[in-house]
Amino acid sequence: MLKKISLFAFLLLSFGAFAQDKIAYFNVAEVIMAMPEYAQMQDSLKSEEKAIRNEIATMEEEYIRKTEAFIKEKDTLSENIKTRREQELYDLRERAVNYSEQAEGLLRQLQEQLLVPVQQKVRDAIQAVGAENKFMYILDTAALLYVDPNATNATELVKKKLGL
Repeated sequence: MLKKISLFAFLLLSFGAFAQDKIAYFNVAEVIMAMPEYAQMQDSLKSEEKAIRNEIATMEEEYIRKTEAFIKEKDTLSENIKTRREQELYDLRERAVNYSEQAEGLLRQLQEQLLVPVQQKVRDAIQAVGAENKFMYILDTAALLYVDPNATNATELVKKKLGL
């Protein structure tokens, strides 16, 4: 009986030590933000956002110019022309609002599209680090509520694998 208890205790201790070495964690945000591809992605997004802002500013300037012209001419215009110009102003404002909303969606879509290769590169590096170090799991710190101070931090290993 004592031999069975000793064997069971030995197996539990061995399993516990084995399991601790097989789980690691890393900070995905830290890794992605350190990547040159992320900086390029941010530059592309800023460039596209600037182009969109310029287009919206052009639309706003046109709206303001036409509104001011309408206000100056309003008293001299026939009712038919006033109505048509008011409708033009309303349509112009609606186009600007719609463009702004569509542009916001396009920026989100572009960000997601540009992020896919970055995420895939990180995923490949994580898998390589996991295989090389025989980790059973590599968890993202964003999803962890508690991390044992003695746990393996694989962030630097992933960065090294990516050449960062």
